[in-house]
Amino acid sequence: MKSKILATAAILVALGCMNPHPALSQPATDGGVKSGFWQPQAQVDNTRNITIKLLNETGLKLEYGQSSVGLSSLPVGASKSIVVRISNRTGDIANIPINVAGGTTTLKYDYNVDSQNNTVTIRITTSDGRRQDRSVYIDEKGRIYSF
Repeated sequence: MKSKILATAAILVALGCMNPHPALSQPATDGGVKSGFWQPQAQVDNTRNITIKLLNETGLKLEYGQSSVGLSSLPVGASKSIVVRISNRTGDIANIPINVAGGTTTLKYDYNVDSQNNTVTIRITTSDGRRQDRSVYIDEKGRIYSF
């Protein structure tokens, strides 16, 4: 009898520890904005292909990456368009790191969305140190984040 009670208590404790809790980095489940560092910077239509246009206005040579592709160069003053094809995945849609080679300078990304063409223009400039953007992330709902 004692072993049944102990086994039941152990199972209940284990189930209580496994209960998922939202992480601080998750967006609000009610769709509203909650104050904090992890807020969407822009929104795109996640049912259509997305064009991301990178504008290098840093005066420095940048490198950026794409899913399943190695790092590419983004020269000073150059722009590059990346097409993100929508698939039937339920997870994140895109994660594009953009950095100065070696990570020696902090960057800031400013977003402009053309909803008609589903195009996101990202103006990349140097940061004063308060913002340290390193990657553009688009989640399964089309929300765009910098982190």
